[in-house]
Amino acid sequence: MPHHIHLRGIILQSKNQLFATDHLKTGLRERAVKSAGITLAAQAIKLILQLGSIAILARLLQPSDFGLVAMVTVFTGLALQFMEGGLSMATIQRDQITHAQVSNLFWVNGTLGLALCLLGVLISPLVAIVYDEPRLTLVMAAMSLTFLIGGLSVQHDALLRRQMRFKAISLIDVVSMATGIIAGITAAYNGLEYWALVIIPVGTMATKTIMCWLTARWVPSMMSRGSGVRPLLGFGANLTGANFIGYLANNITPFAVGYIGGAQILGFFNRANTLTSIPSSQLLPPVMAVMQSALTRVKDEPDRLRNAALSLMTKIAMVTMLVTITMFVTADWLIELFLGDGWYEAVEIFRILALSTIVTPITTFTAIVMVAAGEVRALLRWKAITFAILVIAITIGSFWGVIGIVLAHTLSGVFIRMPGFLIYSSRYQPIGVIDFIQSLLPVFLSAMATLVFVMLFRSYFIFESEIISVLFFSLICLILYVSVLALFSKTRSEIINVVVLLRILLKKLL
Repeated sequence: MPHHIHLRGIILQSKNQLFATDHLKTGLRERAVKSAGITLAAQAIKLILQLGSIAILARLLQPSDFGLVAMVTVFTGLALQFMEGGLSMATIQRDQITHAQVSNLFWVNGTLGLALCLLGVLISPLVAIVYDEPRLTLVMAAMSLTFLIGGLSVQHDALLRRQMRFKAISLIDVVSMATGIIAGITAAYNGLEYWALVIIPVGTMATKTIMCWLTARWVPSMMSRGSGVRPLLGFGANLTGANFIGYLANNITPFAVGYIGGAQILGFFNRANTLTSIPSSQLLPPVMAVMQSALTRVKDEPDRLRNAALSLMTKIAMVTMLVTITMFVTADWLIELFLGDGWYEAVEIFRILALSTIVTPITTFTAIVMVAAGEVRALLRWKAITFAILVIAITIGSFWGVIGIVLAHTLSGVFIRMPGFLIYSSRYQPIGVIDFIQSLLPVFLSAMATLVFVMLFRSYFIFESEIISVLFFSLICLILYVSVLALFSKTRSEIINVVVLLRILLKKLL
């Protein structure tokens, strides 16, 4: 056999191994548990990094600095939805995919990133006009670099997730985040003010892109015709539409707060929202990413998908509700502990937002199940409905100022948007409304009972230290909450299941 033919065969085999996923179906549960453990460990590190950066930057910068950059992130975050174009999930979700298809998707993502970068620079003066803040022109232009840089790593990251290489992904996330934060804190310490908050995402994205290329070890080929990429683009377009509307829904509240209250009040809202969203922004995404990859591998087995999704949803709800009630109880101490003096006005906003933290994990997980089942068009329709509901709610709430807006955001999420989505989604995936009620009702009842009891007795325990107060009441919430959960057979079995999974995880990691 000629040497060049043998070498070509090795290269083709390597490419096939890079895109194949059949081997992942064997031992999927154990692989998912191990991957979840690795990603949670990484997220614990990222959580420490984020909390540390919040505490340090809050003392180096002014609330108006955070508010200024928050005005821009409403727009840049929206553009990031288009940078990916839903094509990352298209690569992950597809049963069979080729090198040519992924290469074409890479160039689409790269083109989108370049276009968004140029668009961001062009509209930066308009953003400054909207907020009547001239400094936003350069801030918006600088933040637009993240689109250009990030577009070059979308498919490399997707290939790593498709292969469930979450150890490598976790390392990339931690190192890139640490690099960006260190650069930002250094800039803030040296008096660069709000520019420090611009340096963080740019530095993070640049580091992530470099590491994704080095880790995936995949080099795209040039664009080619006839690769069968059209269905992937259609899938990505629907998912992008859903993500786009979802992003609008997530950011209409801070936009309204900034428009009515100005940079100072938006700074209070931004920090309160950042703290309350830590469970959904730091702890849940890695777990969701693992489950997303795992559920797509069993999407053709409805019973297996249903049982796995219900069990996971119950566990997510149990953990999230514990965090929700703990944040509500300890709101004033947490603000003082992490933000320091001068941020007390954020306490009321923080407490209201804490009640809404259950919404994002439940709705995000339900959306993941729908995407795994291939129902992205139905998801797009619901996102449009929920956005309309939120706009109406915030419009009504705005008559009562900033607090009215935050209350409208929370109440519409807990009592309208979340239950509405659970009912709607039951038509498009194997989980019915009764299944949702049986899984979630014991969790909600346990959380409400715990919250009422702890708040009634909170004033009887007074400590001089914020840290001791937070730790003491966190422990009380944990003990009472788990005790009430154990009274219900459904959640009691899930607690036992969690203990078993933790034992398996420890054996895998140690």
